[in-house]
Amino acid sequence: MDPCESSAQTAACTADQVTAPGWRIQPASDRRLLRRLLVPALAGLTIAAAFGEITVPRYESRARLWIDGRDAAAGRDGVKVLSSRDFARQVIETRHLATRLAAPAGGSGGALAGAALHLAGFSVLPDPAPVSRETLALRTVERGLDVRQVGGGQVAIDFTSPDPRLSADVANAFAATYVELRQTRDLHPQAAVGPSAAPARVIATAVPAGTARWPTPLLTSLVAGIATFLLVFGFQSWVRRRQGAAGHEFGAVPMPETTPHPLQHLPWIGAATGEQEVGAEMARSLRLLSREREHADLSRLIELRGVAARLVTVTGGRPDESIARCALALGRSLAEAAERRVVVVCLDVASPALDGLTGDPRAPGLTDLLTGVCGFSDAIHRESASRCHVIPPGRGAREADGLVTAERLPLILTALKQTYDHVIVAAPPLGGMPGAGRLAALSPTTILVTQPGGPATDAVQAFDALASLGFGEIAMITFTPEADEKTFSRAA
Repeated sequence: MDPCESSAQTAACTADQVTAPGWRIQPASDRRLLRRLLVPALAGLTIAAAFGEITVPRYESRARLWIDGRDAAAGRDGVKVLSSRDFARQVIETRHLATRLAAPAGGSGGALAGAALHLAGFSVLPDPAPVSRETLALRTVERGLDVRQVGGGQVAIDFTSPDPRLSADVANAFAATYVELRQTRDLHPQAAVGPSAAPARVIATAVPAGTARWPTPLLTSLVAGIATFLLVFGFQSWVRRRQGAAGHEFGAVPMPETTPHPLQHLPWIGAATGEQEVGAEMARSLRLLSREREHADLSRLIELRGVAARLVTVTGGRPDESIARCALALGRSLAEAAERRVVVVCLDVASPALDGLTGDPRAPGLTDLLTGVCGFSDAIHRESASRCHVIPPGRGAREADGLVTAERLPLILTALKQTYDHVIVAAPPLGGMPGAGRLAALSPTTILVTQPGGPATDAVQAFDALASLGFGEIAMITFTPEADEKTFSRAA
């Protein structure tokens, strides 16, 4: 087995084991999830605590009267009398309930609510005039009293208040006052046929309730807390989706979260030191075989790395046509698999091979995509000789520095990574180029094309220059020199 192939398999398998999905949950993902849940949880707990302080438990008590089971109209008239404001005023005066009804126990919830509104910045309008104790008592009766017929000549008197003892006393007071009134006056003369007309009587007295009426403050606080949690969490998700969609106008997406990767020296492919003493034809055949093997080794390295090589940057130590040819050959080789989608992004505007990829030299490309003149559907072209897609330099592209430093370039590459299995960037020499660090932040697999027969120090210096910019995974390749340059087909 070729040593280069063996080392490529080892490096690729190691990367796959580290990045393989489903092995374990990463601590960084746990921390991000906790941060997303922390704010909704705190908001829910705060609102639940506020509702627990403001919400007052209310207790309901019931007294029942029997008025006259033979005449339904008598029951309806009794309900009207018991529900009238004049009768309520009479009950409050005769039973001396004004003080207790004006300030029922547990009624401080209204004051707490007013204080909470004041702290939140909302002003509570004061009453235009002082309210008397009798008026406050009548308001409490109107909020808590419920009188209705229950059948068989019976009338139910329900009263709800924060004080269970007060609820029972008020319900009994209304029932007793009505019975006394029926005994002293004939409230329904049309129903009294003779002396045998039965007066009203109390058949069930109200007792203080042992449990609060539903919904209880605990349930109210729980519902408010859960609703607040879901509301805040949904709002956060909506904000993240809006931020993610903000850069989609021309296919761009927000920059992904990037983490620094340790420097990893991937296998050095090629690097032949000399040729055997053979004839010219034999030497040419050997060079072709060597170059094909080197291209196959490079393609195999990218295939084995899988998702770790979704973005591949092909560059060199100095300007040379072999950089663009390497990127095109790699893209075509990877695109041979029917299920694999590959696109080559032409970032090197000085390469003649990249200029001739489209039949129309003025076809839109990367520069048009960066400036927002066109979308992906117009900038992406397909080669006629392979299944590989290409994005040419585009119209008006003159300097590579301007493309590398473009703010939208990382966004476009990120969008392409979400669509294609491999994005091959044919880049100029990036060492020392301004803006190259933004490409390194995308954590690409970097292919450094070195010159055959050149000094080893040049390759080392180019490697160190890329490493200083933040490129962490660098594979070096030295192609065997070829006498006859291959002609690359144009794209359709």
